[in-house]
Amino acid sequence: MTETAGSDHDWQAFLTRWSGEWADSGGPDDMGDADGVEAECARWLGFAPAAPERIAALEERLGHRLPPSYRTFLEVTDGWRHAGGFVWLLAGTAEARWHEDDAGLAEIFQENLTEDATRQEILEATVWTRALELAVESDAVDVMLDPEDVDEHGEWAVYTWAPWRASPPHRYASFWEFMQDAYREFHQLRADRPDFVNATTREWDRRVEEARRDALRGAYERAEAVLAEAQEFGRPRAGALRNQITWLLGDRYRRDPGGPVGELDNAPGPFGDAVRRAREQARWGDTDAAWRTLLAALPAWQPLEPDHLAPVALAADPLLGPVLTPERCRTLLATPRGEEATGAVAAAVDVDPGGLAWLAEADGGHREYRFVLVEGAEPAALPALVGAEEGATLEEPMTRWDARRALNPGGVSSSYDDKAVAGVGRAGDGWSFAFDGDPQPFDETRFVSPAVAASRHGRAGVVWAAPDRFDRGALFHLSVAEHGTQRYAFTVFGERCERSGEIPEALLPERLFPEVRDGGRYMERRGEAGALAAIAATFGVTLPRLALDHGRLHSFTTRSWTRPPGPGEGYAVITVGPRRPDAD
Repeated sequence: MTETAGSDHDWQAFLTRWSGEWADSGGPDDMGDADGVEAECARWLGFAPAAPERIAALEERLGHRLPPSYRTFLEVTDGWRHAGGFVWLLAGTAEARWHEDDAGLAEIFQENLTEDATRQEILEATVWTRALELAVESDAVDVMLDPEDVDEHGEWAVYTWAPWRASPPHRYASFWEFMQDAYREFHQLRADRPDFVNATTREWDRRVEEARRDALRGAYERAEAVLAEAQEFGRPRAGALRNQITWLLGDRYRRDPGGPVGELDNAPGPFGDAVRRAREQARWGDTDAAWRTLLAALPAWQPLEPDHLAPVALAADPLLGPVLTPERCRTLLATPRGEEATGAVAAAVDVDPGGLAWLAEADGGHREYRFVLVEGAEPAALPALVGAEEGATLEEPMTRWDARRALNPGGVSSSYDDKAVAGVGRAGDGWSFAFDGDPQPFDETRFVSPAVAASRHGRAGVVWAAPDRFDRGALFHLSVAEHGTQRYAFTVFGERCERSGEIPEALLPERLFPEVRDGGRYMERRGEAGALAAIAATFGVTLPRLALDHGRLHSFTTRSWTRPPGPGEGYAVITVGPRRPDAD
């Protein structure tokens, strides 16, 4: 185990333990020469203690008093063999010398310094010009004590560097900390040997097992800290256990989260049933309901193998991955489960704001969008109502970006034929939606609302909103139909407002979009968020922000939202790559 840092380090106990473990684990290749054989027989990697006069002579030669941890080290041994895997001999009083930057490394590293370089970056780039070199024999590794990087206890920082590491010098706060890391490296390099068993490995294996149980109890932060240190000692189980925690905490640099293959498909019992229900909810956009389903079943989750800590595959699942926000992942990890389950779960917190007004938010909203709301029809029925082709069906769930690439691979935009690639889902009790977050410009002269076709089974509404383009003013359109007949509509386009039918008072455009004037001069109309809130309240509908922005939904191509050009009317066709959902 790592010793506690402080002013009085027990070098004798630490180095004796290290030497014994090295001697017990070494083979002929580890012993090297006669010096190594001598160290094995003596069970001591060090040398005789440095006499006080030798330490004093070194300090006089250097013109510095040695830092405390290196000085007390020399009082126990005048040098050290096999400091980790790549430093074979550390200097004692006779070998310690100033580095003097023989290879010109300071000049090379200083070339990369910028005007706003931090003090730490400057120290790293110039350490070779002033440091005390301690590596006597090594695999091209420098071990340098820096007399200008000193803490309040008088400890000099240690910097190590090797050209084959292709990284800046690594800093340790003291010589003691460097030696602790070298000891961990020694353990790490021998951990895969079946006969490498000693008091230290047994203690770390005990702590790893306790960390596993802590993780299942929900104490994931304590477990992760222990596993991280055990991993530095190379304990075999520590990495696989810790990877599951860090994956759920957002460290996704690895493609494999570390759980059993086919974990979700093989999940037994109530939790497996919950996964299947949650997938069904998520694929129609109800990610909050999906999370509630998963959370309620988490205590029933069971590991599929001994070192399985959590249903980590949820985070990689195409449908359920977006459901697991960072906060939800932490809640998952904090829920007791498996053999440590208590039945306790945290309260589920919804992340979707509900309603429609979130579409107008300056931060996280949509700059331009259009959607159809359909009453009395399931999402799967929408292609039959407003699909581009007879017999159209829904595509498998995809992100909005992937759906546009799949359904409009050439990126074709035509003023003649304005089809929409729309994601679909449920929009509340008895309602479905088809949403397009990347519409082409609104053509008020040829626009045909899909609401009439979509209203076969009840009511249907169409909303289209766009920011001000080319000083024409911002757009907001609403049209509502019922059983195949349009009931009312309005289009606010800059200063103009076109309307038809008997519009309910709550949706009157003059109420929702009051004009802003300056001295009688028209400036703008405001009211997008209020209009969306009024529509949501009138029809009892909502759109799922998390699913639309980050999830995977079924999608299809709608019929054109514009009529064909009439006699004498021209049209344009543009082929470009589709705009990414997160593009400005």
